[in-house]
Amino acid sequence: MASGVLGLLIAISAVTVISLSGVPPVRPLSNSGTTSQGGSPETSSTTLTSNTGGSSGQESSAVTTTGPSQGQASGEQGVISVLVTDPPHVPAGVSAIYAYYIGLAVHRAQGWTTVMVAGEIELMGTVNVAQTLASANIPAGSYDQVKFDLTSALVTYNGANYTASVEGGHLAIRILGGAIVSSSQPSAALIDIQPMVVNVGSQTSPQFVLWAEARAFPVPQSQITATMRTEGNRFPLRGLSWWLNDENMANATLAVSGVSLSASSLNLTVADIGTTGTMLKLVVVSEATQTAGMMEDGSVPSAITGTAVFVVLANGTMAQFVPLLHVSLPMMSGESQTSVLDVLRSPGYNLTAGSSIQLSYSGSIELSFGLFAQPNGITSGNAYRITAVGDNTIASTEVTAT
Repeated sequence: MASGVLGLLIAISAVTVISLSGVPPVRPLSNSGTTSQGGSPETSSTTLTSNTGGSSGQESSAVTTTGPSQGQASGEQGVISVLVTDPPHVPAGVSAIYAYYIGLAVHRAQGWTTVMVAGEIELMGTVNVAQTLASANIPAGSYDQVKFDLTSALVTYNGANYTASVEGGHLAIRILGGAIVSSSQPSAALIDIQPMVVNVGSQTSPQFVLWAEARAFPVPQSQITATMRTEGNRFPLRGLSWWLNDENMANATLAVSGVSLSASSLNLTVADIGTTGTMLKLVVVSEATQTAGMMEDGSVPSAITGTAVFVVLANGTMAQFVPLLHVSLPMMSGESQTSVLDVLRSPGYNLTAGSSIQLSYSGSIELSFGLFAQPNGITSGNAYRITAVGDNTIASTEVTAT
């Protein structure tokens, strides 16, 4: 699976930051029910690719059927509602994320059926809340996947809006257990988007990168209500037993322990204490003062500039990324710029559910990530925050350097 890490680490050379005023209103959404014949399912897990292009956010328009299917031949139709919830990982100071998407569709054996052409959603407003993106009449059948493309995003940070570079914007997600659509009863699927927003600039000159993973679950028939068919309808998820069961069934949770840090070494243990695994991608070392105001131990550092960024390789070793004027310097003896780029394209370390890994690095550690960042070493007695980043999860802890 292509990694969002490459986009995160080299985004400084590609991200254009535009300061905007005000908060954009959420545009009205409209539904459709387009079916395309044939086509095999996409990957069973979330698929990550590079940025898909320009901003959407335009009100969607109805489209016509592009090909027949078995469901249409029989004439049987049913209603499906697609909902979304979102536990984002963001730096302190981020109050809103406006994500624009296209091509919301569901899949069955006969092909993909479009449910929504385009739309937008404010992701911070769906924490522990489900919101209906679209509802449409579609051919009856068993649907096993849902997909859409995140095309652009705006991040509200300390009251101002900034464009964010979207990496891994194409999401094709297996609906765990599938969703059955029939004429006799409505159906609903809930997409749990897990975006991560990282400030690869500084706190005063922010440059944001957003990449996302997602999972999807069918809503139990007994829990489907008529209001779910209303686009924009929202209801709380907290305390719902079926949602708690879904979360526990597919939950990647990192824990960081056993950390030691000095000017020339870093050691830590990262465990996945959830029910599903994750691809462990990065370890970030930042000054504890820089992360003041972090909302929780699972928050993203306020900025990546002026930190030490380590790439976790597939074999479980760490390599420090040391950029200078957009050029990757050799990180360890014998490494070249080409090998660094190969590292960034790697998928990361496969940390399976219930397992842990001891990560170690030996060599000079510099808090120098970012354009024009002044090199700064580790000072004995100072406090630092160690953050481990996986595909869809993050964890951090503080340590005093020796």
